[in-house]
Parts: sequence; structure tokens; C-alpha cells
Amino acid sequence: MFFGGDMTVKKDYTVSMKNAEASVRMEGYAATPKMRQQCKQVLSGKTTTAECLKLFTAAKATGS
Repeated sequence: MFFGGDMTVKKDYTVSMKNAEASVRMEGYAATPKMRQQCKQVLSGKTTTAECLKLFTAAKATGS
């Protein structure tokens, strides 16, 4: 039984992260620590996929 208080549930994004990394590899890229962090931010709702893709394509175009 739960009798009040704050109950915070931390979501486990392990499967989602593994799927995202597999997708990146299928496109011929390697997942970097920065990409993993960006993916976590999208999954947690802190940013959007569109924003991350803008950053990714800009970095790819400049070679960084």
C-alpha cells in the first residue's frame, strides 16, 4: 500500500537507446557520447527530435 508522499518513477530508456543506436549504425554513422546525451534529452522531453537533427546535420556538414 502507498500512503501519500511523492512517488517519482524513473523511466528506463535502455531499449529505446539501443534501437536509436542501431538506427544510427544502419545509416553508416557511429553513435558518439554527445549523440547518446542528445537522445536522452529527446526521450526525457527536454528537447525535440527536430532540434537534435538540426544540430547533427550542421555538425556533419562542417565535419565536426
